[in-house]
Amino acid sequence: MGAVRLRNLGEAVHLYAPPDSPNSLPVDAEQVVTVAGPVAETEDAYICGEGDAARAFPKSRWAVEVPAVKKTTTAAKADEEKGGDV
Repeated sequence: MGAVRLRNLGEAVHLYAPPDSPNSLPVDAEQVVTVAGPVAETEDAYICGEGDAARAFPKSRWAVEVPAVKKTTTAAKADEEKGGDV
């Protein structure tokens, strides 16, 4: 199933339930949250999750966060030998 990391590009929002509900997930502006995957993409939304649990996150408000790729030990050593940043 996996997980998807999304960044809130808009104002603060509550996910899954109204603000006063114990099931509400408050998300501040620019905050990154992890939601159930997998992710599918339409023209204007990211669809995260499967079946009845699937939720649409509008692209106008959310961006998928791609994890930074770390250099392997061999690649980092080769880069260091060339005088590059690790």
